[in-house]
Amino acid sequence: MKHVLISTAAIIIALSSEAIARLGNTEDQVNALMGKPTDPGKPDSDGITTNMYKNPTGEYLAVVQFLKGRSVAEAYSRVDRHKLSEKELSIFLEGNAAGNKWEKKPGKKAAWIRSDHRAHASYETVSGYPTLMIQAQDSSK
Repeated sequence: MKHVLISTAAIIIALSSEAIARLGNTEDQVNALMGKPTDPGKPDSDGITTNMYKNPTGEYLAVVQFLKGRSVAEAYSRVDRHKLSEKELSIFLEGNAAGNKWEKKPGKKAAWIRSDHRAHASYETVSGYPTLMIQAQDSSK
């Protein structure tokens, strides 16, 4: 039981809202939180730069996309390819709530929309990694 409490505390500390990227963060802010990208990207034809990070504890992978210097999409998965727990999903979503609430969408697929409708999220397996993907809504719509 003590081991479970210690593990839970470690996860909460590792994933505290101060230790994850947030939509709207600049690349410098994300680098300050996550460290240098393990795979820095170059802007594509749409001007989107995609960087891959490992969090400071090395347990999580984060892929962050930047447009005009700001994070517009983020994806989180465990390095060990295990599913993210409900607590981990909650922490990542809460870190990107921007003072709003996440509302679960109906259906079989795990998906959410932020109450301000400025971001959405989904949880699915990508390249063998169970991954939480969070994306800002296109403000031009």
